[in-house]
Amino acid sequence: MRVAKVFNNNVVLGLDEHGAESVILGRGIGFQARPGDPIDPLLVEKAFVPSAGTTAERLAAFVDEIPLDDIVLTEEIVAVARAALGDHVTRHVLVPLADHISFALRRAAEGISIEYPLSWEIATLYPAEVAVGRTALEIIEQRRGVRLPDLEAVPIALHLVTTQFGTVDIGTTVRMTEVLSEVLSIIRDEHGTEIDEDSVEVARFVTHLRYLFARERAGRSANRPGLQLSEPVRAARPREYGSALRIAALLDEHFGWNVDEDEVLFLCLHVTRLTDEPTRTAALTGPAAPTTDRPLIA
Repeated sequence: MRVAKVFNNNVVLGLDEHGAESVILGRGIGFQARPGDPIDPLLVEKAFVPSAGTTAERLAAFVDEIPLDDIVLTEEIVAVARAALGDHVTRHVLVPLADHISFALRRAAEGISIEYPLSWEIATLYPAEVAVGRTALEIIEQRRGVRLPDLEAVPIALHLVTTQFGTVDIGTTVRMTEVLSEVLSIIRDEHGTEIDEDSVEVARFVTHLRYLFARERAGRSANRPGLQLSEPVRAARPREYGSALRIAALLDEHFGWNVDEDEVLFLCLHVTRLTDEPTRTAALTGPAAPTTDRPLIA
């Protein structure tokens, strides 16, 4: 590993033998260093790889402003999140999450409180991530003796949701959350039914939409076999099918997605699960219908 650029005495841009860049943090690692100099591995304390949409310069600016102790604390939280949520929680979330936690600790020390928009929606739509966020607050209290407000579990959860999509752009995840909430409102309003946000059906629907979002961002197809059930389902469930079409139009309006007919069918089946009795839903889908989203979204 050699120095490609010196940001300051403690942060440099490193370049390995394959040309891969990483931001290297270490006390004195940039002192009197020049591009092309070898990096002393004994001085390396942390290394960070820029993620999609983040330049090395921006990443280095983040790293330089975050105390090393806060980065170490966040590493522990990311490890817990990865164990609880899965491999999509990568090290790319480490720097933006550490930046948030460091700022939250500074706010707590200064007695500053803050409100987060969409707190109810985030807690409802991403319960697993919020649960990890609450665990993170316990870890912070144990390591630092500071109890952050319970509401801080919300932005932590939002960072963990965002990393699923291979980005650090929380703004995009906020937009997705707003759309998910609007989708549920469409179903409530059009069918005059209450939706239990804690139900398995809602969890499956939200998971389906999140994977749809991830697929569309990555430009991947669902790789499903054609089910050729559109006409029977349209005839049997015209209201639910109409809701699915309106949801597809909403996704197109917000994100420019061309939701295909097969996807509309699956949206219709989810709407049916949310608005119908379980036994009637089972009768509609039948034994050959998929019972979980995961095979549908691979």
